[in-house]
Amino acid sequence: MATLHVRNLSEEALTELKVRAARNQQSLQAYVRTLLEQEAATPSLEDVLDRIHGRATARLTTEDVLDEIDRGKRRE
Repeated sequence: MATLHVRNLSEEALTELKVRAARNQQSLQAYVRTLLEQEAATPSLEDVLDRIHGRATARLTTEDVLDEIDRGKRRE
């Protein structure tokens, strides 16, 4: 398992992390480890968008959609 040292963390941030860890009945180390593991497991916005684009089956432009809406209105 790897070790990570964090330098130059503000006293305010450290105090808040300690308070949150205590509220969760965790050590500071366990609390921060959980935060980091959750962050690492969460896909980035770029990854999510890439997956969405990969799954998209229709390639429509905005103009295509607006034309279809207009056709629907004419049928009513």
